[in-house]
This record gives sequence, structure tokens and C-alpha cells, in this order.
Amino acid sequence: MSSSRECCPALPEEATTRIEQIADAALRRFVRYGFKRSSMDDIAREAGLAKATIYLHFKGKDDVFRAMMARFLAQVAARCEAVMAQPLPFPDKLSALMLAHFGAGYAAFGDGEHLLELKTVMASIATQEAQAFEHIFCNHATALLTHAAAQEISLGALTPGQIVETIAHAAIGAKMGPQPSLETYEARLRQIAVLAAQAVAKR
Repeated sequence: MSSSRECCPALPEEATTRIEQIADAALRRFVRYGFKRSSMDDIAREAGLAKATIYLHFKGKDDVFRAMMARFLAQVAARCEAVMAQPLPFPDKLSALMLAHFGAGYAAFGDGEHLLELKTVMASIATQEAQAFEHIFCNHATALLTHAAAQEISLGALTPGQIVETIAHAAIGAKMGPQPSLETYEARLRQIAVLAAQAVAKR
């Protein structure tokens, strides 16, 4: 039975924590069972909350999905920012950035049998969030290349944007074929980073 406290408006900090709790539960539920097979009741049970509490913060499942994406984006952005703050050589920082971004995405969604469905849902109701996820890596990697070009690397005739686009395509391609394990995918990301770093190394 739900407590009366669950049905009362929460304080701002408490509400933020509750929203994060619901978003984390929704991610677990959607990855295991998919979007269509997950109801608001299911999400509430996964979060350990009353359904009425979910509706205090969200109008419906679409809103929960967008909040889940926003929560995940914030986590990935924080990881990438932490990498960028580290005093690492260019190859190591590029590898760490790829793991923080693409590796985190694969860890959250890549092994799920409902990935294609979730991508379709992202494209239909969370396009801004999906685009923001791509921009996290592109913006940080572009800044990394631009900064490193002054000392560690040589871009040649390519722009940072062109190199970043190629790296991103390689990271996506590394998931193709038989479903790789997270460890295999992360190893492939490291290999891509090594190859990219070698390609722009000063001769």
C-alpha cells in the first residue's frame, strides 16, 4: 500500500531524486521488455513506487521515456566531461572519450533484444534527445582534436569535424555483424582510437 507521503507534492530536491529514480527504473524495464510491453504500472513496480507517484511527475509513458533519455544523456555528458578534464595524451584521451560515450551507450542499450524498437521510439518521440547524444561526442571530440592539433597531432587536409564524423561512423560500424559482447565492443573502440591517433600523429 502506498503511503500518503507518496501522493503529496515533493520538495524540489526530493522531486528531482524521484524523477531520476523513475527514469533509471524505466531504462531497466525498457531494455528488458521493450517500450510497448512496458506499462506505467510496470515502471512503477520497477521503481518501487505507487503508480500515482509516477503520474505526479509524468503525463504518460512517452514523458517517462524522454526523462529516461535526458537522465542517460546527463550521465554520459558527465563521464565525457570528466575525461576531457584529465591530463591525458591525445590517444588515451580519445580512447577514454569513446568508451565514455559509445561504450556507455552500448552498456545501456546494446545487448538488449529490444534495441531496434527503442531506436524507433527515440526517432518518433525523443528526436532531440537522440540528436543531443550524438552531439556530446562530436562536440568533445572536435574540441579534443582542435586542442591537440596545436601540439600533438597533425590534421592534414581534413577538418576536425570530418575526422570526428569518420570516428563516429567507425564506432557505429563496430557493432555490426553478430552481436558483440560489451568487452568486445570496448576493445574495438580502443582499436579505432589507436588507428585514428596513428592517422593524425605528427610525422
